[in-house]
Amino acid sequence: MTKFIEKNSLMPQYLQFPRFLLEMEQINENAKMIYMLLLDRARLSQQNTGWRDEEGRIFVIFTISELAGVMRKGETAIKKGLQVLERQELILRRHQGRGRPNRIYVKLPVLQEECSISDRRITDCKTVTITPFQTDAIQ
Repeated sequence: MTKFIEKNSLMPQYLQFPRFLLEMEQINENAKMIYMLLLDRARLSQQNTGWRDEEGRIFVIFTISELAGVMRKGETAIKKGLQVLERQELILRRHQGRGRPNRIYVKLPVLQEECSISDRRITDCKTVTITPFQTDAIQ
């Protein structure tokens, strides 16, 4: 059963889908969904204590089996999606030791404004995603 959204309708919980992912054809839909879930968890980590490393960078803990359960996918599909995100430098996984889950650092693309110049005036500015992504090395 469904109903129309009205002015006072209670809205369901939702995840935000980053617009830049729409332009990244080299990332499959599965990896995009994983990124969206990791980004959502990173937002929570920003608001809580204990989720920053010694350099102040936010990380999340989301095991492969947890991701598989949330997405209703097999662990192999989750592993492949995480590998795609790592290759695109949208996440960085750091091993914490045997039997402990990885820290996952969710990264954001570097954005830059591109503008046209005519008659010494800047016009037609648009924000573009820089690829490959610029990253800081995490030791």
